[in-house]
Amino acid sequence: MALDKKTTALFKLMERFLTHKEIAKDDDYLLDEFGCSSKTLERYLNEIESLYTHIITIKQGRKNVWKLVSVSDIFQEFINNSEELSQLFLMAREFDPEILKEIENGTLSKIAKNDEAVFLFRNTIMEEIQSDRAKQIFKNLKQAIKNHEYRDIVFKTSQENLKDIKCIKLLFIDNNWYLAYANQDAELKFARLSFIEEINYSSKNSFQTKDIQRYLDFLANVQNSNSLYGVEAKTAKIKATPFIAKYFKKDMKKFLSTQKFIKEEEDGSVIFTVDYTQELEILPFVQKWMPDLVILEPQELRDAYKKKLQKALSSYNDQLVG
Repeated sequence: MALDKKTTALFKLMERFLTHKEIAKDDDYLLDEFGCSSKTLERYLNEIESLYTHIITIKQGRKNVWKLVSVSDIFQEFINNSEELSQLFLMAREFDPEILKEIENGTLSKIAKNDEAVFLFRNTIMEEIQSDRAKQIFKNLKQAIKNHEYRDIVFKTSQENLKDIKCIKLLFIDNNWYLAYANQDAELKFARLSFIEEINYSSKNSFQTKDIQRYLDFLANVQNSNSLYGVEAKTAKIKATPFIAKYFKKDMKKFLSTQKFIKEEEDGSVIFTVDYTQELEILPFVQKWMPDLVILEPQELRDAYKKKLQKALSSYNDQLVG
């Protein structure tokens, strides 16, 4: 049976990619070959891109072109454009010694050798996924997220197991890996990867991006793993004492994404605000800087923090008496 016009065109486009690497929708040779408009050729190219991950759209001037990329192309561009190649290589090797093992004695390793005495990395993002089981779970979740698939989760702890969850995003946050998922009640939750025992296929198949767009919008600005989806945020006003004020001045790196500088007081202290959806989202941060961060408002947050401090002091006193 003869192939239809579209299928024939897709096959010929794949052959063309092998010889030309880049194709534009206004390619005169292809427009003449297929006897179609540039709009139709664009549809063909978009369909091929959706089927093959190694074909991508890139911007060239005012137009798009479709390009067949290989690993060697990516590394070549990386080497040509990276001013801190050694830093990135050493960071990747520190995170996972196996990830670049095959090129350990190659060019990248030699480039990085000169800077080994310069850099030291201690916040390792790959720490939780070193075992074979953890790597398989990570791989399974990546597939589920990429293909918009449901999964069932079995936890190592007594935490309730999950059925038919939408896998939405893998997040490295608070120095840990988390899975952001939507449960059957349409609630967005976070599951720590190190607590997951198994990831299994669900009885349901897949969902569409539109089904999770509201969650993706929330995750784009999520503050930490204690941020609550669907809860209206409140604002806390906090004072940093002169002893630590330099870390909270206007041009300093933010500790929390919603952190906003307000003013510097005459005594050198700094006033700033932070948004939060529940007390647990920011109280551990305040406690970390104790006693040099002071909650000014709202009163309910001040009271909740005072109660925690009193409970902590009570525990210490009980231990001393015992």
